[in-house]
Amino acid sequence: MARTARQTLNTLSRSANIHDQSTAELAAHVSSATAAFDKKRREKGRAPVRRKPELLTVPRAECSQTIELTPWQVLHAVSRGYVLAGQGMGRGLAEHWLNLKFCEALGNNRADAMDLTDKGRTPERWYKAMQAREMAVGFGLAVAEHIVQRRHPDHVISILDTSTVLRAGWPLNVSQRNKTSRPRPDYLIEAWKPGEPSKITLVACRGTRQKPSKRGGRTRSTSVQQLAKGAELTEGMHIGPWNTTPCLILSTELMGQGGIVVNALQSRGESLLPLRTPDAPGNADIEIRDKAGIPYPNAIRIPARDGKRARTVDGFQIAEADRGWFGQLLARTGAANLTAMAGGGPRTAQYLTTRQGRQHYDAPVFAAPSSVDDADIQVGGMKFVGTDHVFRMGSVRIEAFSGRAEHLYELIKKGRVEEYRPAAFQSRYTPQALHGTGRWNGPISFHDDGTVMALSVLPTRRRQPH
Repeated sequence: MARTARQTLNTLSRSANIHDQSTAELAAHVSSATAAFDKKRREKGRAPVRRKPELLTVPRAECSQTIELTPWQVLHAVSRGYVLAGQGMGRGLAEHWLNLKFCEALGNNRADAMDLTDKGRTPERWYKAMQAREMAVGFGLAVAEHIVQRRHPDHVISILDTSTVLRAGWPLNVSQRNKTSRPRPDYLIEAWKPGEPSKITLVACRGTRQKPSKRGGRTRSTSVQQLAKGAELTEGMHIGPWNTTPCLILSTELMGQGGIVVNALQSRGESLLPLRTPDAPGNADIEIRDKAGIPYPNAIRIPARDGKRARTVDGFQIAEADRGWFGQLLARTGAANLTAMAGGGPRTAQYLTTRQGRQHYDAPVFAAPSSVDDADIQVGGMKFVGTDHVFRMGSVRIEAFSGRAEHLYELIKKGRVEEYRPAAFQSRYTPQALHGTGRWNGPISFHDDGTVMALSVLPTRRRQPH
């Protein structure tokens, strides 16, 4: 059994290819599907659904058909996506650890492409739905990050849960009585570099685990529907003028032909946030309050187009005057995301507003995620501080660690975000070089934002009988 656990950990460290595709044929299928759907709504006397006016392919230079990743890097992306997503007594951190249930779900197929293992292909419906939902986050964010990194080389990529960000300024539901949520993208990606304005991209990612037919019909149909839904979600949020914020819409086929396939389409644009300076408003070291006075509903202003008059519609829009505040909000929410990877608690609470759930991180948490920066590991002489979790793989005890480089964490926990960013930018390649020395004997994943996740087998403990 120990050998099986070791083989599983080796598999998590082994690079494999995932397929990313963005074709004109796919964009045409989505356009046809949305046109047919809107026609049915009109026949029933209902207004068409608002979506991005046009979905385009992602250029080959950014979407390169194959991306090389390890399964552990994908699970690291899942964790980064979920660590602040939950609200309540430590739920975000608890969801961050839920990726461990997929440790035996991913592997390499004969073509050296990443694929589901036999254990990952379990027939239980509840597992299929959960796997498609949560692993789609990991693969979708990994591909979206790859695309944005190619667009903005020499930038650090931060991933933020959109709902956590928006709570600081907007109600997420239509009303207290009607609990229907307003459409919004799943994640925001901030590409930042000290001394330059941040670049924002909106991301919607979904997944399917349907078994493809011989012609790939069922899976392709589901992916088309998911991409159409992503066009609806991303239309619900705009930074600055309408339809100028770039968006990436992704649908992951976990049982695609030849391995795992991520379908990607985009809506073009450019969204820059004001450059923050130490003495100017918007400094991320200063505590932020929930935004008041933003007009709602009918916040999105659509200019006259296609023979229609200018109008206002429901949704989330950051006005030009609020861009500085929004940049400060993203930087502080990103800092909360980083401290949550190291354990959460008061370190995370200092960066959140009341509506973002600050009080939940100030309160005592339940046993599973109550560790707060009280664990550390050494990799190549560098110390990483964070939290750990022990679970079993058969009869073998495995320790999972998540955290960040100690010198960067010291800045973040003391509220020095503006000092952290240049330090993180300067040291973003150091951990990977240390890992190359081979001094860590389990799967480990580093990210340029300073976060790290690692697994190792714990020594066997033999208890003496009473």
